Amino acid sequence: MSDRFYRHLDGGLYRFVADAMSADTNGPVVIYEHLWPFNPGLWVRNRDEFHARFKAIDESEVVIAQQGDQMAAQAAVNAAKAARRAAKAT
Repeated sequence: MSDRFYRHLDGGLYRFVADAMSADTNGPVVIYEHLWPFNPGLWVRNRDEFHARFKAIDESEVVIAQQGDQMAAQAAVNAAKAARRAAKAT
């Protein structure tokens, strides 16, 4: 799984960086980079959670998205996240 791109279920776009092991749990984790629509940054997530929340996409989807309205994309991701969390709370 090298150099692949993913969409989070809330809509954010990410790039896979590496598989790794957690020093705390000794379990498998995924290191990934946030690409769009918020500030870039590296994240780490349990491998099973990663695969449950992220769907593989083509790099072309990232390129096209990054040409769009960043503020509108941020609002859409925030709305999706709020709706998911509200549904989880009920």
